Amino acid sequence: MVVSRRSLVRSGALLAVSAALGGALVRPGAQGPGFVLWGSSSAAGGLHREHPPGYAPVRIDALLSRLLGVPGTCRAVGGDRSWHTLAMRSYDHPYHPGLGAEGWLLPVQGQVVVPTADGRAPRAALPLPGTVAGVACSIRAAPGREGAVVLRRHVPGPAVELGTGPRSWWHTDLEDRHRGQVHLFWTGKNNIEDPGRVLADTRAAWAVEPARSVVMGHWHTYGDRRGTAGWDQVRTVNAAYRAEYGPAYHETMADLRDPRLWALPALRPYRIGDSAEDRRWLALGLPPRSVVGSDRKHLNALGNTLVAHGLHRHLTGEAGLC
Repeated sequence: MVVSRRSLVRSGALLAVSAALGGALVRPGAQGPGFVLWGSSSAAGGLHREHPPGYAPVRIDALLSRLLGVPGTCRAVGGDRSWHTLAMRSYDHPYHPGLGAEGWLLPVQGQVVVPTADGRAPRAALPLPGTVAGVACSIRAAPGREGAVVLRRHVPGPAVELGTGPRSWWHTDLEDRHRGQVHLFWTGKNNIEDPGRVLADTRAAWAVEPARSVVMGHWHTYGDRRGTAGWDQVRTVNAAYRAEYGPAYHETMADLRDPRLWALPALRPYRIGDSAEDRRWLALGLPPRSVVGSDRKHLNALGNTLVAHGLHRHLTGEAGLC
């Protein structure tokens, strides 16, 4: 989402994320196709409301939108795995609702709650736009029913009898809605223990519009410090990304450990990297402690600021997309 000028003024964030951070506010009717940020809780903002005194909440998509001067959309959902992102991004990787051999009806209007054939279902409580059998139909998680989905038909029409095969599958509309925009993928951390799946899903999501897409590397949380399984998993996935995507790969971890970004005018008063705890974390191969939230696995407002500026530098430089 793009935060309005009025809401920024009301929250006191206008100075913090525009003037102090050097970002231009997005003007009404701003030019350019904009970007979409896909992924899970880190991309969705994590602990963006955690910040030191004198700073303000910062979401990556909102700040990056201002730095680039184009609209930005966040499609990230907390807890999503790589296959959630893929089903949301790619028409060719649908969810599979079904009720067995007898089939079921897509009603004339309203909604129906059905299980999925393979147990895969969105985590999002908000409906995602798409189609079933060519009929406009949103999908969302069914509260309290694991592996089930709510399908809602918003435009009345004849009931549609569906079977268990491709006719009953739900296909995303987001691929078409966001066509031509820059796509930033920060997905797979929640199932990084299965690197093959992460790499395959990311590749399929990237392949929808490869010339307009960037794959973001993962960062080491405190639980991923040297000597843990997470350390090796993150390094394995990032190395594969780096080899496969070249200039279309963005090293997020490098942003968090970059003294040039720590020295941004708005960040300089917080002396990132100077404290004993920051130095201890850096020695463990981690980001500075001061840019990580209280749960030690999501970035705070300072960390999100670093990522947004790093993405701005990459998109306007090596990637050449903005």
